[in-house]
Amino acid sequence: MSTPVLRHTPERDSARARPGNETTRNLIGNGMLALLRHPGQLQRLRDDPRLLEPAVDEVLRYDSPVQLDGRVVREDVEMGGKRLRAGQKVIALIGAANRDPEAFENPEALDILRKEKSHLSFGRGIHYRLGTSLAVLEARVAFRGLLDRFASIRLAVEPSYRDGIVLRGVESLWIEVERARRPAEI
Repeated sequence: MSTPVLRHTPERDSARARPGNETTRNLIGNGMLALLRHPGQLQRLRDDPRLLEPAVDEVLRYDSPVQLDGRVVREDVEMGGKRLRAGQKVIALIGAANRDPEAFENPEALDILRKEKSHLSFGRGIHYRLGTSLAVLEARVAFRGLLDRFASIRLAVEPSYRDGIVLRGVESLWIEVERARRPAEI
C-alpha cells in the first residue's frame, strides 16, 4: 500500500498557518525521510522506542527545517578573522552549523545515539523558538504512530523539495507500508 505522509497544499501555506505549522511539517517530513534513507537507524529506533527523543533531536540536526536566519550585529566584534560592525546584517547558516565537523563528530552521518546535542535548528538563547516543544512533541507522536502502526515502511517515490531558502522541506513524502499485526491477529 502506498500512502502520503505529507502533501503540500497551498491553503496550508497561508501566512496565518506558516509560523509553527511549516517548521513542524518540515521536521516530520525531513526526519522521516532521513530515517527511511538510513534503515539501520530506523530499525534501531523501532527496536528501542526509548530512543525517540534523541532520534528527533538528531533528525533536527541532520536536516533542519530552518536553514538560515538573519541577525543584526549589536556591537563590533571579530569572528572568524572578519570584523563585524554594530548594525551590520548577517545571516546564520543553521544547516551548515549543524554539520560543522568542529562541533559534531562525523557530521554527515545520521546517528540517533549521537552524544553531541548542540544543534541550532530552533535557535538558542533569546532566539529560541517558542513553538519548539510542541513541534518536537508532534514529531515524536508522528514517528511513534508510524512505527507502531506499520511493520514495514519504505520510500515509494523519491521526493522533491519545495522552493525556499530559509525553510527546507519535502513537497510530499510517499511511502509504502505494511500494517503491523495486532496481538489479536497473531
